[in-house]
Amino acid sequence: MLDTKSDIGTETSGGSFLGDLGPPIRRYPYKGVTQLLHTLKTEKCRQQDDVDVSEWVNFTKFNNQAFTRDFLNSESMERRWNSYDSPEKLILVKVLASHPHEAAARQFERLLFQSLQPMGLVSSLQTLGSATCVAENGSAKQPDCQYLPLRLPKARTDKWPSLVVESDLSESPSKLMSDARFWLTGSNREVQMVITIMIGRSTPEIVLESWELDNDSAKRTQVVIIGKGENNHLYLRGQPLIIGFDKLFLRPPSIPRETDIIFDDDILKQMATLVWVEQES
Repeated sequence: MLDTKSDIGTETSGGSFLGDLGPPIRRYPYKGVTQLLHTLKTEKCRQQDDVDVSEWVNFTKFNNQAFTRDFLNSESMERRWNSYDSPEKLILVKVLASHPHEAAARQFERLLFQSLQPMGLVSSLQTLGSATCVAENGSAKQPDCQYLPLRLPKARTDKWPSLVVESDLSESPSKLMSDARFWLTGSNREVQMVITIMIGRSTPEIVLESWELDNDSAKRTQVVIIGKGENNHLYLRGQPLIIGFDKLFLRPPSIPRETDIIFDDDILKQMATLVWVEQES
């Protein structure tokens, strides 16, 4: 069973969000792009030999100048990084995008828009992909998926999405907890909800969690577990997963067909099955 630490109400706070990431995510001091690429190549080989090796590497001693020069202004490196923690001088880089990781994000997006069809709102929601978002303290992040309604409330900017989705192939929730903390506390309350998807590396189990801001902390508000037991029997706990209409569209429903988005048993099983197909292939 995955190490979810999944009690509803668990909170996480603080300006730094990568500083608490430990094993299995390794750390290396940053010495330039050439050294970084060599390190990623080494970690990729380790990942192929050992399923417990993380798909992430944290580089230390990484300042704003290096971030702008080597990543933001470089097309070849633009998609290599995932998160930059300016106060801690840390940058999190992806070793290799795994198929289950990508499948989880893509399937979630497909099922989200499928749920919007009966409401007639498919064309009312922007999907912003992995576009970079930068916080006031200089920290930055690229999510797996992010969404923002086309029509925004007055005084609301388009700098931040309303909903973010982050996935991870892991046995530990620490990376996803740090993701939620960044989006909710770094966006000046503009991100309304974060959905995290943790896929077990060696356990056929997927944990979806929703996070929202409570005072100044990221608070876990839902935990849904989809697993595979004996004879490939699927089980669910904590379902359904609910995305509040107002959280996504930044307004209350205005007609009866506009309702909260509900990922019920069938939707959750469909998503999990397609992720496991990628994982087992």
